[in-house]
Amino acid sequence: MSPMNKDLAQYCPALFEGETLYSWVSRWVIDTPKPYLGRILTEFLGSRGKQVDSTFPSFIPELEELSGINAHKLLNEHTIIPFFRSFVCESNYQKVLSLIYSGDTKRIHKYLSITANRVNDTSELLYCPKCTKCDIENKGVAYWHVTHQLPGVSACVKHGLKLIPYVKQRRTLQLPPQDPNSSVLTIASPESLKLAKVTEYLLANSFHQLDGERLADIYRYKLLNIGLASESLSVNQTGLRTLLEGFWAPVMDDEAIEHIFELGKSSTFPASIFYHSESQHHPIKHILIIAMLFESMEELLMFEQSVFDYRTKPKTVTEHEFDDNENEALNALRKGHSLREASRSSSLSVGKVKQIAVVNNIKIDRREQCIFEGERILILEKLKRYEKTKSISIDMGFSVGAVEQILSQNPDVVEARFKRRYWMKRYIRRAKLLIAMRNESLNTRHAIQKAASVHYNWLFRYDKKWLYRHLPPKQPWHKRNKS
Repeated sequence: MSPMNKDLAQYCPALFEGETLYSWVSRWVIDTPKPYLGRILTEFLGSRGKQVDSTFPSFIPELEELSGINAHKLLNEHTIIPFFRSFVCESNYQKVLSLIYSGDTKRIHKYLSITANRVNDTSELLYCPKCTKCDIENKGVAYWHVTHQLPGVSACVKHGLKLIPYVKQRRTLQLPPQDPNSSVLTIASPESLKLAKVTEYLLANSFHQLDGERLADIYRYKLLNIGLASESLSVNQTGLRTLLEGFWAPVMDDEAIEHIFELGKSSTFPASIFYHSESQHHPIKHILIIAMLFESMEELLMFEQSVFDYRTKPKTVTEHEFDDNENEALNALRKGHSLREASRSSSLSVGKVKQIAVVNNIKIDRREQCIFEGERILILEKLKRYEKTKSISIDMGFSVGAVEQILSQNPDVVEARFKRRYWMKRYIRRAKLLIAMRNESLNTRHAIQKAASVHYNWLFRYDKKWLYRHLPPKQPWHKRNKS
C-alpha cells in the first residue's frame, strides 16, 4: 500500500447497514483533509475516470485493500447486484462476480442482458426524507440506501413515502440533504409500494432461481383464472398490455418503467416474456407482471407449488399399524429407553424414533449433527415460506432427506404447508370448472361432469358445498328421462 493510500485508510468511516458504496466513498473522501478531489479519487480508486456512482462499481478491489472489508460483503450487502441473480442463469452471474472482483465491469451489461433490454442506469439518486431524519438522529449523517436505488423503485417500504430524486453530478460527490426538515413528505401510491416490496424481496432473497419459461407458465395459469388466457393457455396480449398500463399508471413517470413500456414502439412488452420466455429479460419486466398478478412474491411461490406439484402422499393399508408402532416407540422413549431400544421394540427406524422424540419434546442424547442450529433455523424459515424441500436442499447444500427431517420435526409447519397446497389446488380446480361452464351447451350437471371430469370429481370429493352452489339446478326426473 502506497503512503498516500495508508493516509487515506486512516480516515475510513464506518460502513452503515444497507448503505451504498457510493455513499460510503462520498463520506470517506469528503472527510479526508486533502485539497484536490481529483487527486484523492485517483489515489483512492486507481483512476480518475472510474464512475463512483455506477450501479456496477469497478473499484471494489481497491476498497477491499483500503478498508480491510471483504469484497463479498461489499458486493452482497452494499450494492444492488444480488437483485439480478434470481433472473440470470448461474453461470452468467458467476461471470459478473468475477468481472467485478477483478475491477473490469465493461462487459457486465452483456451478461445481465441490460443492453439488450435497453434499461440503463437512471440519472438520479433517491432518498426518503424520513429515513434521512432517522439516519441523522442515529448515525449523525444521512446516507444513500441500497433499497432506494433499486430499478423501478420510487417508494420507501419502511415509511410508505414517495422517494425524492436527486440528480447525479458526475464531478462532485453528493449525500442526501442533511437538513431533515428541508423535504416535503408525500405518501406513496399503493402500486409503487407493492412494486418496491417485490423488488426488495428479490434483493434479500436472491438465492431463489426463477426460470423464465417456468415463470411464463405461472403467468399463463394465473391469467387463465382471470379470463386473459384461453384453455390452451394462449394469452390475450392486447388485454394484458392494457391491464398493465392501467395498473402501473401511477408509477409510469419512473425512467426504468417508462423505458420498458416504450420498447419496440410500445409493442414488445409483455409479449416478449411469453414468446421468448427462454431468453434473459430485465427483472423489471417480470416484476411488473408479478406485482400486478400476485399480492407478494410469497404468493407467487405458493401458486407455483400448486401448479407444478399435484403429488400427494397416499395413505397405505398399514397406516393404523404404523400408528400403533409409533405409540409404542413413544412409550418406550418416555420410560427412558434409548433410541435403538425404542427402535427395536417398535419396529421403526432409528431416524423415525428420533423424529418422534423431537416432536414430543423428549430429550435424547445424540451426537453432534452436520446441520447446526443457525442453519436449522434458516431451513425452517424457508419451509414456513412454503419453499420446496428440493429448492432448499440446493440452496443450503444439504440433502433433501435432511431438509424433510427438519420439516417432520415441526408438525405445525407440515400442517400449514399441507393446507396451503390444498387451498391452491382447490383454487385452480374451481377456476377451471368455471371456465368449462362458460360453454352454453353445458347446461346440465351431467354434461359439465363429462366435459371437466377431473375437476368436477375432485371438487365433488373435497369441496362439495362450493360445487353444488355453482352447478345448474337439479333437473326433475321426468325431464332427465326425456333428455
